[in-house]
Amino acid sequence: MINSDGESPREIVERLSPLGGVPIVGEYDVEIPLLETERLFPKLEAIHKALKGSGAFYSVYTGVDTGESEKQGISDEQRLTEIRKKIYAAKLARWRELGVDTKPLEELLETDLEKFREVSKTYLKEHLDKAQVVRDVHQSLRLNDEAVYAAIDDLGVTLENICKLTSLSEHEVILSLARLISAGKVTRVPKEDKEVYVRVRRVRTLKGEGESVPAESLEEAMSRVREAIHPNGSTFRQICRVSRLPEGQAMNALSELLRTNELKSIRKGKNTLYVFTQKKSSA
Repeated sequence: MINSDGESPREIVERLSPLGGVPIVGEYDVEIPLLETERLFPKLEAIHKALKGSGAFYSVYTGVDTGESEKQGISDEQRLTEIRKKIYAAKLARWRELGVDTKPLEELLETDLEKFREVSKTYLKEHLDKAQVVRDVHQSLRLNDEAVYAAIDDLGVTLENICKLTSLSEHEVILSLARLISAGKVTRVPKEDKEVYVRVRRVRTLKGEGESVPAESLEEAMSRVREAIHPNGSTFRQICRVSRLPEGQAMNALSELLRTNELKSIRKGKNTLYVFTQKKSSA
């Protein structure tokens, strides 16, 4: 199944784990249960899709449970629970490699599986900007990072929308965000009642200019952004420099001006320009 020119065994298992795949010792590499409510061919399609792009060669063998579980007094539900625990344990091992402290989750995995599932949904996101989350520079993951970074803009994009734009799973996007945050390329900021991810813009202060001066209100920030925008459009960096607003305030002001259609964003080469939807009237 494993191809030396493709992804590593751990990455292959991670691709199959959402389908219930568990690494096993023996004639086969991974076991994937087919539940009574599932049909074979949709499951095969899901396996094929999961392994696409991995470089792995694979064969699928089907079989019927011989009833060993029943002989040992283990119900189907208990067996499925054990399979899920193995999947979650493999995920925690991957997180530990990234430097995340997983001890609280390991305890929950053994004592309260339902609570573990609930807590683990947000656990990694809450640790994204901690120092212990390190970069993963594996070649096979760079394309993910590039896709995630391309999906993020100066105004902020939610995790859900990044997943939609990149067609990556939430877990893949979160791991990519961890690498981008640790590399100083992306940051997480609150926006209204949700969190968004924005590109980090390093705005250099020109010689002779002072430091940024925070606005006392959103209205003041919007006014300063209006004054900072050139008639032919300005980049986010130029707006921050001319308005002398902190990046966060400039971003919030731009977001509101875009929402009210006073401004629009256009692409010009590699840059995003912010321009007025209507020409400013001259006095």
